Amino acid sequence: MEEEKPPFVSVLVPVYNRATLIGPCVESALAQSFGDLEVIIVDNASTDRTWSVCEELATRDRRVRIFRNETNVGPVRNIAVCLEKARGHLGKLLFSDDLIFPEFLSRSVPFLEDSDTGLVFTATRVGVLDGETRVDYAWSEEPEVVPTERYLIKALLTNTLPVSPGCALFRTADLRKNLTPDIPSPTISDWLDHGGGPDLLFYLLTASQYKQVAHLVEPLSFFRAHPGSITTSDRTGFLTARYQQARIWFAESRGIAGIVPKLLAREWIDTMIRERKFTSPGQSSARYTRSSSLSKSEALRYAGLAIARKLLSVLGRKRV
Repeated sequence: MEEEKPPFVSVLVPVYNRATLIGPCVESALAQSFGDLEVIIVDNASTDRTWSVCEELATRDRRVRIFRNETNVGPVRNIAVCLEKARGHLGKLLFSDDLIFPEFLSRSVPFLEDSDTGLVFTATRVGVLDGETRVDYAWSEEPEVVPTERYLIKALLTNTLPVSPGCALFRTADLRKNLTPDIPSPTISDWLDHGGGPDLLFYLLTASQYKQVAHLVEPLSFFRAHPGSITTSDRTGFLTARYQQARIWFAESRGIAGIVPKLLAREWIDTMIRERKFTSPGQSSARYTRSSSLSKSEALRYAGLAIARKLLSVLGRKRV
């Protein structure tokens, strides 16, 4: 009997207690105009009807392969299980509360035929289905392929590029290699509980291993805002601090000149705004690194830049 040819793309859907959301998510993957794919769903021991919905989806389409953890292993380890089951050359992480539009893969896959391109990401609609949305990550002023150095500077120093891989396509081997379950930190140790930080490192680590990154200005993915979303409910800066830690660790470990003090200055400003009290630059930087300390002169030098970037980030959000 002839061995079945593996699919070219694996769409990876880690899920926990998303019975009302998982169906549309998976259906958006199956509706792709690029058909050479599989959908890997790994249920992280859900306590609602999620597994029953997964079984129904697998019954309806043979491209859907479903697995279930005996116990909840946390979101990061669940992504690792998805990657373990994947057979495709390319890997598309699709979180269970998000969607991709039918042309996502057909528009993205050709970019990764170039061995110099590490990943491709698209602009994203964010909001409520059949309601108000905004478009994020539309890097429209840049060409569709940008040098890695320019991408990394923008990814590290602004909030205008994605942290969630839900709007990106990678090589599966790179996702496996760059899954980072633990990020060294003086104060943060809960990386396995939420995935905020390790998801950003998929981008940063992968990009750093290639010459260039590709970007599509069309919003070909949809991040659904809903009460159960950890991103939507991040009112205290919980995730913000973890993403900053990931950026600072990456910049330090890669020796990217001049980036770390700018990151520390931005976090110093953000922390004071968030907590509404003064914190010394040294105290703030000690939360994120033992290798570098933000001096008063550096803090004053970069504080204006940090405030300006924050203001531009707020003003630049495009609502459609």
